[in-house]
Amino acid sequence: MSQLSVEPPLSDENWRSFILEKERNSALARKEWARYRRGLRRLEQKYRRRAPARAVRRALVEDAFFCAVHWRHAPRVVRGALGALLEHNPDLRLHAYVAAEYWAWAAAVSPPDLETARRMVDRVKEGMKSGQLTPTVRENLERMLAAVVQS
Repeated sequence: MSQLSVEPPLSDENWRSFILEKERNSALARKEWARYRRGLRRLEQKYRRRAPARAVRRALVEDAFFCAVHWRHAPRVVRGALGALLEHNPDLRLHAYVAAEYWAWAAAVSPPDLETARRMVDRVKEGMKSGQLTPTVRENLERMLAAVVQS
């Protein structure tokens, strides 16, 4: 698990515009997944040269994953979004959030995915021992994972 590149500041007009459009597009994720995905591709194309391409792509794959698990989409959709997100090597903190959300989704929608979710949680717990995080952040992540895994 490595560090992700830093996002541009919201004072950057193109980045702020991208974030606002991404949020508007996210409203489609609940019931119109195909239209939502087309919107993601359109946003990537539109902002490819206006904002850092890596940050745009990462923001879009994060959004796709979190929308998919939040709205409890089918396993194929969530697994695809998870795979795309993990290709971006999320930092430990984001990996912890992803593991927690994936666990909650698997417990509610796809019990066969719980084993993969458990491996993700275990990997995060191992990573938290490395000392990359401040004690406060580590404790908060540990509490979050404990709450999600117990429920």
